[in-house]
Parts: sequence; structure tokens; C-alpha cells
Amino acid sequence: MSEWPGSVGIVGCGAMGRAVAAGLAAGHAGLGQAMVLADPIPDAAEGAAGETGGRTGSAAEAGACDVVVLAVKPRDVDAALRAVTPSRRPGTLALSVVAGRSLDQLAAAGFGEPAVRLMPNLAVRHGAGVVAVAPRGLDVPRRDAVERLLRPLGAIVELEESLFGAATALVGSGPGILALVAEGLEEGAVGAGITRESARAMVTGVLAGTAALLADGADPAALRQMVTSPGGTTAAAVRALERGAVRAHVADAISAAAGHTSAS
Repeated sequence: MSEWPGSVGIVGCGAMGRAVAAGLAAGHAGLGQAMVLADPIPDAAEGAAGETGGRTGSAAEAGACDVVVLAVKPRDVDAALRAVTPSRRPGTLALSVVAGRSLDQLAAAGFGEPAVRLMPNLAVRHGAGVVAVAPRGLDVPRRDAVERLLRPLGAIVELEESLFGAATALVGSGPGILALVAEGLEEGAVGAGITRESARAMVTGVLAGTAALLADGADPAALRQMVTSPGGTTAAAVRALERGAVRAHVADAISAAAGHTSAS
């Protein structure tokens, strides 16, 4: 566990804001006690504070921290920034996880620079997430600082902001798509006679193990071929999936999600 020499204000303690707060607090020694959690719904802020060890406060108090994370819904951005901006010190690092709002739009609303747009997923809570990053106005030391801050959340991938629609589709929607695959694996195992409890435990292990193999840099196609023996069970399973064009449908799903994100 590393240390982070400063305070972090989280403005918006919904599912994503709380996940980011939890991941940061778990990954940096003592950071939880240096967090200010703000949300219009007191129970949301109190729940996040209880999980991280931080304290609840107003958006203005969160805005006075060394790092400000904006995690509100898009419709609440303007009101949040009106509360945060007056207390934000010049040069304070601002991170946004607001979906569908570009850095240009946030700057026009008073977000300012230096700023970083993030696209995380909920797995950042466990340090196993993916965070797409698009920085603006950051010098090299500040870029390094952002990387150190976010490192405990999982894989950090810097992208051009123009690609955030696709990143949102993959990073944000990917877990939902994989969860659908997990449902299918579980149902198939139950149909073959395995108890649901055992099937779920095995499906979880299969997904985690496959992720670990891919994390070594394995090409997905090469991994599939490695476990597919001629005439074997995997070959039969893949053949059934290919008859249904499952691979093409998954790719189409990401394209559809990316298009929906760009249009919203």
C-alpha cells in the first residue's frame, strides 16, 4: 500500500463515486481519513464515509481539497460546479468521472484546468478495475501524480478524449456483457446437473482465471486455440457459439454501446 500526501474531495457518492473513493482509500495508507465525501443525499455521503473512514462535508469543503473528484450525474454538473468552484484553489487537480461530458463542456461550466477525464468501472472498488484517462493541462510531474493516485484502482489506460465513447462502451458496459456470459455459463452448468451454488463458484473461478491468463498479455484467439483440442469439448462448445455468431454479436454490442454513448 502506498501513501498519498494530500486530501481528496469526492463530489457525488453514488455507485461510481463510492467505488472510486473505496478503491483510493484501500490503496493509499491514511487517505481515507483525508477524504471529504459530499452528496446532496446525506445517506449516500454517510455510507461512503463509513466505508472509507473519511468524513462527510459540503461540496464546497470537498472543493477545497488537494484533489477534487467530480462524480455526479450529468444533469447535476452545473449545480455541483457552482458549489465547488469558489473554494477550489488555483492549480488544484480536478478529476471527472461524469459520463457524457467532455472536458470542453466541463471547462465552460467552470471546471477549469488542470483536469483529467476518467472512465472507470465499478471493479475499481477492489483494485481490479480499468480506468481510461484523458488529461488536459498537466505537466509531467502532475501526470505522474495522477498515475500514482489512480494506480491502486487497476489498469490505467491513457486515451485521446475523442475515444471516450468507445472506452465507455468497453470499460463501463463490458462488465454487464461479461455478466450476461456468466449467466449463460451458470445456466448451462445447472442444466447439466451441477448445483447452482457450485456452478456459480466455478464460473467465478473460470472468469478470474481467464482474466489472469489474459493479463499476462495472451492474445484471446491464441488462448482459445490453446485450450481447444481437436474434436474435444471446447471445440464442440466453440462450434455451437460460432453457429450463433456470438463473437460478432459481442463486437456489435460494443459498437452499439459506443454509438449510444456518442449520441447521449
